[in-house]
Amino acid sequence: MVTVEFKKKSCNLVSVALKGHAESVDEGYDLVCCAVSSISQTILIGIVEVLKLKIDYSIDDGFLSFSLEDLSIDEIKECQVLMETMLLGLKSVELNYGEYIKVKVEEV
Repeated sequence: MVTVEFKKKSCNLVSVALKGHAESVDEGYDLVCCAVSSISQTILIGIVEVLKLKIDYSIDDGFLSFSLEDLSIDEIKECQVLMETMLLGLKSVELNYGEYIKVKVEEV
């Protein structure tokens, strides 16, 4: 199962960590894993390559995390459309494939 944990501070999404594998079908054919990876990596690319913001991130097999907490408040706000889009996209996957992915948001 993929677990997704967003952290929210002062109404802004400031970090996300995705862990695990969906294992909905055989490796290489797992549409849930593909959707989760595509959504999360596209948002990360948007922040790093399009907005040109320097953030801490980590990617490994079955793991992706990044944090905006070292950015200025203006930069964090600039990322919110992407972060909210990521949250909505992953919640949509969860709605259809909830046995393979759990998404939660924690206020910190």
